[in-house]
Amino acid sequence: MNMTFALLARYNTPVVKLKDICEEHLGIMPKTAEQKAKAAQLPFPTFKAIDSERSPTLVNVSDLGAYLQTRYEQGRAQWQSVNN
Repeated sequence: MNMTFALLARYNTPVVKLKDICEEHLGIMPKTAEQKAKAAQLPFPTFKAIDSERSPTLVNVSDLGAYLQTRYEQGRAQWQSVNN
């Protein structure tokens, strides 16, 4: 199954709040995720719908899916190199 398709099914929206995905998919707390987003240190782009500090930081599900798919493929290649 395509990672992006699975994420779309999971979240039922093409755009998710960073705070809703950071712990599950990145293993970091929302405050840390926000700091990394402001410093452009996350492995995928983030954005705000409007220019406001109070506006939530958002992530496009296709960007998150592409990142997770890449990490999966790297992990699978490493596993195969050890187990073959």
